[in-house]
Amino acid sequence: MPDTYLTSQDLQSKFRVGRGTIDRWRKEGMPCVKVGRTIRYDEEQVDQWIKEQNAANQIPPKTN
Repeated sequence: MPDTYLTSQDLQSKFRVGRGTIDRWRKEGMPCVKVGRTIRYDEEQVDQWIKEQNAANQIPPKTN
């Protein structure tokens, strides 16, 4: 089990986004774990997921 689990509020602060964005990211596949009645996020997995999303959404430069 990872040492660093974050809450939705932690992610909001880290990425400077709102709760709706965190919820949308989770629906889009951001890794999370349900602990009791709460949802927690493994910081390393989330960071990797964000990197993968950024790489997948890169627009290739135009070639003339």
